[in-house]
Amino acid sequence: MMDSTSPPDEGPRSPERTKRFQDPSDASSGLLAQLIDLAEDAIISVGGDQRIVLYNQGAERVFGYSPREVIGRPLDILLPESMAQHHRKQVADFAKSTVAARSMREREQIRGRRKDGTEFPAEASISKVNAEGQTLLTVILRDVTERVAADHKLQDSLREKEALLREIHHRVKNNLQVMSSLLGLQSRAVSKQETRRAFEDSQDRIHSMALLHDMLCRSGNLARIDLAEYTQQLAAYLFRSYSIDAEHIRLSTQLDPVYLDLDGAVPYGLIVNELVANALRHAFPEGRRGEIHIELRKLPDRRIRLTVRDDGVGLGSEEGWQKGNSLGFRLVRMLAEQLAGDLEIRSSAPTEFQLIFGPR
Repeated sequence: MMDSTSPPDEGPRSPERTKRFQDPSDASSGLLAQLIDLAEDAIISVGGDQRIVLYNQGAERVFGYSPREVIGRPLDILLPESMAQHHRKQVADFAKSTVAARSMREREQIRGRRKDGTEFPAEASISKVNAEGQTLLTVILRDVTERVAADHKLQDSLREKEALLREIHHRVKNNLQVMSSLLGLQSRAVSKQETRRAFEDSQDRIHSMALLHDMLCRSGNLARIDLAEYTQQLAAYLFRSYSIDAEHIRLSTQLDPVYLDLDGAVPYGLIVNELVANALRHAFPEGRRGEIHIELRKLPDRRIRLTVRDDGVGLGSEEGWQKGNSLGFRLVRMLAEQLAGDLEIRSSAPTEFQLIFGPR
């Protein structure tokens, strides 16, 4: 009868256990062997000839081979045939280098091959020690199949959402263009010049918003608008809309690369539309020649400065403009407030509007 205080007989040590660790430094037994076996990652050591001398339980779970099947065999057995030569050279180069280990941030994604022939993505780091004139290289490898699959699923989901957003912007642009066309048709049926001008002004405002959505659905970045490109396209459209001869009224621009999200770009575009349209309509009466200059600058404090200047006849008094009741002037003031911007005007020739906005 067994004494209850005596430990159970564990029997002879498993030959699998002894073959798993055949480290010539004899550090593969006892506590170190147990710690290595407890690791979730595959831990594999090879000698200078790249034959396996250490193979833990994590490696068994990942690759499906038992220690008896791999100890003493080339590391190539655990690699896809197409990549074996490349990795063999990498290991050899590392063995000759003065680097003792590659840190985690320098990990390189590789592929492993299981016993059943299937390949899987993995991350691996490598280190080396020299003991008794012998170089021992140790690879710590992690199977990242689930993570890669999750990444692919996430990327597919993002692509679907991006395609949906592009379609939404495309449809919004189309709907705005339909509205613009309807306003154009309606304006032709109106005989009163003032009423027709109101329809045409509304067309231009709608176009400024439609252009934003058109740029977004064609852009590689759905989160922001390139204001330089947008400003150039919007000004060119207004010159065409007013049938301006380029030799009669010139357009000059100095546009820094500045980006805004859609919420900021909509009021910005409407402001540019109002200021340029106002200059084209009123600054050059009776065939007067001149220039409209648009400047967009990114300031050192991360704010943005928009300047629209013309060398036309001027607006009259600044006070008159500030108190003006026209829809265009009221829009500019309201939209500047929406951007939390500071709006300044110089009303005598050259007329200059300057808006500074953005994060403070």
